[in-house]
Amino acid sequence: MNQTIKDLKTRRSIRKFKDEQIRDEDLKIILETGTYAPTGRGAQSPKIIVIQNPETIKEFLA
Repeated sequence: MNQTIKDLKTRRSIRKFKDEQIRDEDLKIILETGTYAPTGRGAQSPKIIVIQNPETIKEFLA
């Protein structure tokens, strides 16, 4: 239990992105896995949006 609490207290979120795109095979695995993620009482259907166009990504980050 102490390790769990330590992990929660020291957890950090780092948003450092690479300029390269991930492979299509990896993207497909990530998307498929995301559709199986749990939702509140299973009431929500997952909506996953993939943006790979660099110009569109810049618009979202602005």
